[in-house]
Amino acid sequence: MSDELPDRLRASAEEYEPDRDRMWSRVSEGMREPRGARAEPERTGWRISHLALATGAAVVLIGAVVVFGQSLGLGPVVGPTPDPPAAGPATSAPGAPDPSSGAETSTGEASETTGGEAGTTGQEESGEAGPPAWLSTDGSVGQGSNDYWSQANLTLRNDEALTELSVELRVAIGEGLQSTGAWTTDSRLSDAQVAEEDGYLVYRWTLRDGEVLPAGEYTFAGQFNHGSGPRSADDDDYTFEAATESGEDGRAEGGFA
Repeated sequence: MSDELPDRLRASAEEYEPDRDRMWSRVSEGMREPRGARAEPERTGWRISHLALATGAAVVLIGAVVVFGQSLGLGPVVGPTPDPPAAGPATSAPGAPDPSSGAETSTGEASETTGGEAGTTGQEESGEAGPPAWLSTDGSVGQGSNDYWSQANLTLRNDEALTELSVELRVAIGEGLQSTGAWTTDSRLSDAQVAEEDGYLVYRWTLRDGEVLPAGEYTFAGQFNHGSGPRSADDDDYTFEAATESGEDGRAEGGFA
């Protein structure tokens, strides 16, 4: 390099004089220009696409690292979902009975059975066992009854043959009550024996000696006069006692409707 070049550059710099008026003119024009007029740099779509691609690649890479780490046993071990805690002892509501005490929750008493209904048995009232399944009875007032005369009907239904049978009809004695006869539907049964006992007019039928009454339906009737006007049978009742060929005994009793 020539030794004269620095001297020549220095001399040129000293000779240069800036155009101050032109510089101030350019500054003034720049200050008068509104800020919003300056154009924003144009955003190009290729930058966004490249950013999305880069993000997706990073997610895939991280997922691969996690899976690879799990396969090597390096990641956290995900255990089974724990079972919910066992339910504690139930809390009874205040005043509720304790189920473990064995106390009965029902305090109602059984309704009483009335012996005055047709076909009901007095054994239920006294606590005795009811009639056996093979023995069914019923009591009713005959349709021909009127204000001066009545007939009391008894019906027997036996599902097994009977070797013994005793039937008793008790009619409460009232004003003018007097027996006028009795009958039954089978000749193997004896004629009725009629007597007054303890305020009742009593009709009795029995199975004749040596006879067997087959399974079936049989009717017994007691007839009597009474005072004028309708008569109530509420105080009348009956009893059946029987035995089967197998030696089983049965009893049934009831009233009239």
